[in-house]
Amino acid sequence: MHTCRVVIAGAALLISAAASAGLHLDGSLEINYIYDQGPTEYGDKLRHGSWDVGLTVNAHGETQLGSLGQGEFRIAQKGTQNDRRPGIGSREAWLGLSGGWGGLRAGRQFLNSYLVLDWPYGQGGFWELAERDLGNWAGGGKATANVRMAQSLNYLSPQHGAWRYAVQYGWSAKANQGAQNDGAVVDLSAEYKRGDLVLNSGLLGARGLNNFDGATQSDDRDRQFYLGALYPVAPGLMLRGLVTAYRHRSSAGDVARGSDWLCGMSYTLDKHVVKLAWLHRADQASALTAQKDFDLVKAEYGYQITPTVLAYLRLSQKRWGGDSIGASQDYRQILTGVWTSF
Repeated sequence: MHTCRVVIAGAALLISAAASAGLHLDGSLEINYIYDQGPTEYGDKLRHGSWDVGLTVNAHGETQLGSLGQGEFRIAQKGTQNDRRPGIGSREAWLGLSGGWGGLRAGRQFLNSYLVLDWPYGQGGFWELAERDLGNWAGGGKATANVRMAQSLNYLSPQHGAWRYAVQYGWSAKANQGAQNDGAVVDLSAEYKRGDLVLNSGLLGARGLNNFDGATQSDDRDRQFYLGALYPVAPGLMLRGLVTAYRHRSSAGDVARGSDWLCGMSYTLDKHVVKLAWLHRADQASALTAQKDFDLVKAEYGYQITPTVLAYLRLSQKRWGGDSIGASQDYRQILTGVWTSF
């Protein structure tokens, strides 16, 4: 809370520092209806429908600070049916400085690698790629499942030919299971562009952040690596693929490993968007958690009603592995909704 107040006060000073400061307000609203059927990650069996509503509001701006470069700030919050009164800056709250040397940001931020795995690779509803199970429980060493850090220092490099990279250090995870103030994470990510080809890679290391065995210790360790590629093979047709491997070692010596393999495509024609992808998870459980291997396919059709309004229908089918928590059973989901930006 103290950090949030400092960031908000700093943002206010930044805006008033120069008359030319630019302030922008924007956001998005999504309304989804979801029908689930089959065994979930938690071992229960669902057969019901539910609504998923989310409203995101962002305030961001920039101002010139002379020879220092450009000052920047961002404050964002998202309200849902389960969190109808989110705190100001609960999603993002940071100050930054940028110039020809790159950019430096301080405050509450998403992990850079989480954003890469979430989009563009996780588009079409593949939240499982950046996370692990329902919610943002970061099991099995997948450091990106912590999503964001309550305090973070983040350096973003300028473009160096075909390369750019980022170095991020964060502490005190923002997690569903409460503040974990003794932990920290290092996120190293890079992007390479050559013509239409885009390659993304990253390496993350964390300690004391992963609530894997229900009693996180400061010497718990997590490691994660990923490598992905994007390539447009024809007008409107984009192919993508990514592999990420992760490992968790608890203070008691229990080890869990896993890897995700994703390949997918998206095709855009006028106002129509079609997305199709397959994800395979190989999960090596420890004595503390059930195994969760699966193959997951999702197909999505979207229609651009206006430049800022998109309607969509998504079909998902997950086949649990034979030795997994779902014992070769199928989990299905139908999701339809509307997303709009403002």
